[in-house]
Amino acid sequence: MTRSRLYILVIAVTATMLLSGCSTRKNTAASRNYQAFITRYNVYYNGDEHYKSTLEAMERDYADDYSRLLPLHPADARRDPMSPQPSGDFTRSIEKAQKAIELRSIKRRPARKPGRSNDPAYREWLKREEYNPFLHNAWMMLGRSQYASGDFTGAAATFRYIARHFSWLPETVTEAKLWQARCYSVLGWEFEAESLLQGITADDLKSRQLEELYDIACATRFLASGNTEKAIPYIEKAVSKASRWQKPRLYYLLGQLYSRAGDRSAAYNAFGKSTSSATTNRARINARVRQSEVYTSDDITREVKALKRMTRFDSNSDYRGLLYYAIGNLYKSRGDTAQAVTNYMLSQESQPEGNTDKGLTLLSLGDIYFKRKEYVKAQPCYAEAVALLPTAYPGYDSISRRSDILDRLAVYINNINHNDSTLNLADKPEEERTAIIKAYISQLKKRDKEQAEKARREEYFANQQNGDATASSTDGAAAPTSFSLNNDDSWYFYNNAIRNAGRTEFQRRWGARRLEDDWRRRDKSSSTLGVTSTDETDYNDDDVTQSDDERNVTSENPYDVEYYMKQLPLTAEARRRANYIIQDGLYNAALILKDDLHDYPSAARYWERLLSRYPDTPYCIDVYYNMYMMYRRNGDMTQAERYRSLLLDRFPESRYATALRNPDGLERMRDMARHEEELYDKAYSAYIGNRNEEVHEALRTMKRDYPLSDLMPKFMFIDALSYVTENDADRFKNTLKEIVDSYPDADVTPVASAYLAGLNQGRHILSGAENPRGIVWRQALTVDSIAGSADTPAEFELNPDTPQLFILAYPVDEVEANQLLYNVARHNFSSFVIKDFDLECLNFGNIGLLIVKGFANFDELVHYRKVLDDDTSFIMPSKVTPVMISVDDFNTLLRDGRSIDDYFKYVNERAADEPVTVPVPDNEENDNEQ
Repeated sequence: MTRSRLYILVIAVTATMLLSGCSTRKNTAASRNYQAFITRYNVYYNGDEHYKSTLEAMERDYADDYSRLLPLHPADARRDPMSPQPSGDFTRSIEKAQKAIELRSIKRRPARKPGRSNDPAYREWLKREEYNPFLHNAWMMLGRSQYASGDFTGAAATFRYIARHFSWLPETVTEAKLWQARCYSVLGWEFEAESLLQGITADDLKSRQLEELYDIACATRFLASGNTEKAIPYIEKAVSKASRWQKPRLYYLLGQLYSRAGDRSAAYNAFGKSTSSATTNRARINARVRQSEVYTSDDITREVKALKRMTRFDSNSDYRGLLYYAIGNLYKSRGDTAQAVTNYMLSQESQPEGNTDKGLTLLSLGDIYFKRKEYVKAQPCYAEAVALLPTAYPGYDSISRRSDILDRLAVYINNINHNDSTLNLADKPEEERTAIIKAYISQLKKRDKEQAEKARREEYFANQQNGDATASSTDGAAAPTSFSLNNDDSWYFYNNAIRNAGRTEFQRRWGARRLEDDWRRRDKSSSTLGVTSTDETDYNDDDVTQSDDERNVTSENPYDVEYYMKQLPLTAEARRRANYIIQDGLYNAALILKDDLHDYPSAARYWERLLSRYPDTPYCIDVYYNMYMMYRRNGDMTQAERYRSLLLDRFPESRYATALRNPDGLERMRDMARHEEELYDKAYSAYIGNRNEEVHEALRTMKRDYPLSDLMPKFMFIDALSYVTENDADRFKNTLKEIVDSYPDADVTPVASAYLAGLNQGRHILSGAENPRGIVWRQALTVDSIAGSADTPAEFELNPDTPQLFILAYPVDEVEANQLLYNVARHNFSSFVIKDFDLECLNFGNIGLLIVKGFANFDELVHYRKVLDDDTSFIMPSKVTPVMISVDDFNTLLRDGRSIDDYFKYVNERAADEPVTVPVPDNEENDNEQ
């Protein structure tokens, strides 16, 4: 063997011995330094570089939705699926961090050094759980990468681990707690976030990085809780330390917050600072638009000229709609609504369909029409705006409610106008009638031609835009500036683009509507239950819309004169129908104006028009009463007394007259809401307690004291049900019929109609010893359609020493199951550190069950229930019934097809004979009948 080979062998053996001495199974100074070196430069470096480059790309490329409050960071948007989602895959950084933790962690304690056992610092050092001096950086990279990926729960757990297991690194612990608080805020865990931030003092913030992170964490907390004004000072401090790409975003967010707080001047300046060389043209245009919304100077001439000049630039062609919207805002702020409307119209014409910014334009245009009381013009604006705006838009719920009201109002007003015009046209000579129709057809052809040309242009530009987008696609998130269908050939309900397009078009045409059957009908019960009127003179909804012949006309040529001639009321029957529709429209439009919009002058005009044109209208008594109530509420006692006298003179035997003639009737009406609620609670308690005479007496009291109460059908319904146990089929049937006839729109009417239909088909009532409780809780909990044991008495073990379950039972159509699951999971995570509980959701018809598993015996279950009741952050929904039951007894429920009501009854029966430890919930108000 040559000397060179021997030299290489010696080096190899020496290196092997050194490396074996640096294993993670040994804890020496050499092994610690070696593992730290390898962790830092062989694993962590690559993961950290990937994290920083991916994060920078996310901040640079993220396309914010400027119609809503911007997130503090693009990663925060991953919590809201309705927001544009950021790009960036942090999987590699996560894997690198996990690899470092798995391969380079040193858990083994070092050999004790003699003579140092009395050294406090040495003893603390020996208590450490990790001896790789660099590994905490890998843990922090793992948590930050999880946060940026949208795994906020996982990130919170990681940062919590760091704060608990790296106590000898105070700055790392502080940083981990700040990130943990940030995770909790994004998750909506406000109490937990606040507790963490309150435990951090100024002395803990020992670096510029920690100060910035503290400001961001506090701002995140206040924004998540809706306390936006308190977030402002923290964002003001954070913006000065922000990155190049984050700084414009934070300035824009500051502008939004200043605007909400009413500081228009500060908002204008903040929006101005959000434009820089780092921002896109889209961001600059949006900032310019927001400046127009908070412009404070009296002279808007220069501002308008600047915006108009911007509309002429080709680079701004995609944003002309936004610029016209900004000009309209300026005119609107100065009270020039005519110019505002002109520019808003230009704005909506310049924007593509499905655009969120178009929703803002339509909302502003609709607001002008609404304030002018031009409700028919306002209705389509609000209907389309609701479909285009995100649900997180400020005031969305009130906008949606107003849209619903306008949808209903516009139907009646359009019915009035349409039938008025057809009656007028029918009264004219045939030659004049034909000339008017031909003139209208000429205008229709011209308008249709213009719309077709516009549609072709939009299709052409859309195709051009889609082609450009395909050619220049990147990984960046798509900006919500336009809407186009994708080419996904998946099923309709799985294709979000097609489904959203259909939803938008539907709401544009019909307004935002509840998901329900027969949504175009006002009286759902008649179509669902087959109830028809026997009165030949009473019109149903089909009369108020179109006859079969009229509906057939719609398939003919709208450019033909005969198409319109067939729709004119030229016969006596057609004229009678048209006049009835006008009466119906005048009455109901005024009712909406009075009750929903509180526009008393307009309501009065409609009702006065109804009384003047149709003195014998069947709505006369209702008009008198509503006019009396309206004028009385408005303080006009002279007019109120006038209509009170008219009502008493013309309808002395009516229930309205009974209420108004009573000397203390007005006082009773003033306190009616409180008294009737109290009386109903007593009546329902009496019903549950099988005290039927008290139920009957409650109904008699209501008819005497509050004959106009909205709760009357509910009183009558439980009164009818109480006759079931009395085996009085006639009174049961008569009371149900009175409900259906007198209160066709009440919520209990469909159920009453169904019962009546059953009786009319020859079915008999099944009386029992007790009044029927909730239909929901008598639902059998079984998936076996042939389970037959339910005819025999129920038998349960009620053994407290066996494994138990905590079940939250709820009606599936009244409780949001996902929200309940989230709230329970959050409670378990925050209240039980060691103990882990499994959650399972089951559905049985109308009943949903959220099952909490993991209780060895009844004592553990009772402890869990007490902790849950003491948790102020957890609020049990009123419709949820807690059930404490053993695993064996629950299996019996499922096997034998038993119901929750069976279980409660059995517990009650056992409690009468001997003490039973299973509590029966006292919130029986969850039943359907209430």
